[in-house]
Amino acid sequence: MVILGVVGAKNSGKTTVMEELIGRLKNTGLRVATVKHTSHRHRFDTAGKDSYRHRHAGAGLTIAVSREEIAVFSQADIVSVPQVQDLARGQFDIWLVEGDRQSPGPKILVTRNMADPPDSLPENIIATIGQKRINETIPHFEESDYSGLASFVIGAFLKEER
Repeated sequence: MVILGVVGAKNSGKTTVMEELIGRLKNTGLRVATVKHTSHRHRFDTAGKDSYRHRHAGAGLTIAVSREEIAVFSQADIVSVPQVQDLARGQFDIWLVEGDRQSPGPKILVTRNMADPPDSLPENIIATIGQKRINETIPHFEESDYSGLASFVIGAFLKEER
């Protein structure tokens, strides 16, 4: 299972990069899943809805099911993202993870709106995309070169999946 992060400063265009990569990877026949990390403290479930009421009553995990979607709501300390990824193992070729700077896996750094390039980059930055090239040794893609970035991702991580 390939897990690839997309990181960058606030309002740098991470979600746009995610959308563009998702579309391009999917168009090649790959199955794509995503995770969105946020630093904000809020709940995703809506107060007053039955699933919210279940959790408020004490359920550690609630699954809401309709004809179109399945949503899983859990306390963050009970079910982890890796556990959910393991549950879906084999269903997706790649997981794109937006905003998780802490995980050790490979990451694409979005450089738009970056005030000052860092003196050094973490070893897990495998490419950059945006207005600024910040390192001569790491592959860089211009701000709108999403096709080039998708080709890089496929070549670097997904050749065996195809």
